[in-house]
Amino acid sequence: MVSLSDGWPQGISPVTLTTGGLSVHGTAVSLAGKGVLIVGPSGAGKSSLAAQLIVHGAGLICDDRLLLQREEGHVRMAAPPTAIAKLELRGMGLVPVSLCGPTPLSCILSLEASLGRLPPEETVTVFDQAIPLLRHPYSPDLAAKLFLWVRAGLPQT
Repeated sequence: MVSLSDGWPQGISPVTLTTGGLSVHGTAVSLAGKGVLIVGPSGAGKSSLAAQLIVHGAGLICDDRLLLQREEGHVRMAAPPTAIAKLELRGMGLVPVSLCGPTPLSCILSLEASLGRLPPEETVTVFDQAIPLLRHPYSPDLAAKLFLWVRAGLPQT
């Protein structure tokens, strides 16, 4: 298992808030009660992947920017108070989508090249919690892969 020393994939820079939480650029969804934080550069497919997951039953926690807070032995993801209940669909605009509310963070998916067919397990340390990190470029089958991964009981945090 690999643990990232700086805590985050390259190019992802959380901002520490005065409340002690973190503000992160990304999109967050809830799959069967497991929170998935999708990160990557602008245009990588974060909102597109979230749209595919939502039409198959995932809930939207927040699009574009979210809050991470330490809470009773886990990390909680939530929409900031100023969040709008909309999802950006590139080339189509903003569409209304209900926000599902705070959810424990179960894994981070970085939309970038994978480390191989069967990559080593990686983690990111967030508030002293080891959070599984997946690396995979956006692809038409990524939503299905993510659903199957979560349905199989992964990550086991």
